[in-house]
Amino acid sequence: MADDGTGAGSAPSAHDASLSIDDVEVVTFSAVVARLVAAYPSLSAARIEGVLLREWEAFSAGRPIVVPVAVEAGVREVLDAG
Repeated sequence: MADDGTGAGSAPSAHDASLSIDDVEVVTFSAVVARLVAAYPSLSAARIEGVLLREWEAFSAGRPIVVPVAVEAGVREVLDAG
């Protein structure tokens, strides 16, 4: 079986699958949290999420790689309103 990065030796699910956007390999936030919670059971999910968010901000300089389509629709509403 493929290693999913947790050391468990199970094949990753579609939820855990990574993809490349603008030459950056990405995975869902929840998949990363799940793997880290499994790898660091003595830490709370909230602590792990906080560290993950800080690392994301440092890595991305605050600029998202992807945005939900609904965000674009909201931006259009603001721009259309003047």
